[in-house]
Amino acid sequence: MKAVRLAAVAALLPLAGCLATRQDLEKLQTRMDNDRAEQNRQIEALITRTQAMLDSLSSQNARMRADVANRLLQIDRQLVQIQSLSGQSQQQIRDLQRQIEQRAAEAREAAEAADSAEVVLDRPAPARPADTGTSTRTSADRPAADRPSNSGSDRTAGASTTPPRTTTPPRATTPARPRTSGGVSADEAYEAAMGAFRRGSMSTARSGFQEFLSIAPDDDRAPDAQFYVGETYTRDPDAAIAAYQRVV
Repeated sequence: MKAVRLAAVAALLPLAGCLATRQDLEKLQTRMDNDRAEQNRQIEALITRTQAMLDSLSSQNARMRADVANRLLQIDRQLVQIQSLSGQSQQQIRDLQRQIEQRAAEAREAAEAADSAEVVLDRPAPARPADTGTSTRTSADRPAADRPSNSGSDRTAGASTTPPRTTTPPRATTPARPRTSGGVSADEAYEAAMGAFRRGSMSTARSGFQEFLSIAPDDDRAPDAQFYVGETYTRDPDAAIAAYQRVV
């Protein structure tokens, strides 16, 4: 009997070992399945969070693009406004420049007209010729000593009794400055031209100096007048050079 029991126990031992090994494998398989399921859950959670982040980034990107587009549109509008304002400012500046130039031209014309009027006013009235009827003396008004004798005896008696007269040479007088047909002397023309030159009215001064040169070309001040004619050509270098060469 003992032998039979021992044989039965010996036969059951390998079976018990096989049973234990299957249980361990089943436990191990169950654990691996659990671990795999947990990993799958974690991966799914990670994928979900990543997708949520991507969605958030996409929405932020869309909002940023919209914001940038709006800002660019505003910048374009501001640029258009700035360009329009700058165009208006440039137009206003051009208008102001034209007004300033027009007023300066009117002021120059007024100054030249005033200078011309002053030159005309400075000219004296032409001298009236003296009345010959009151200044000349007739032979009847002459004294008897100055009357010529008619008879030869009177001439003989006068020659014997009256001593011969000695005539005095005429006094040397300073020659008068030449005048134009309008009655302007060289001095007046020169002074009027110098006054216009000092005031900056170059065209009036040039006309005055040229008039002086036509009145008195041999005057001592003729070179100075010709030099000032060259000075009046402030915007015409060729004419100024020609005027200076005439001075030489």
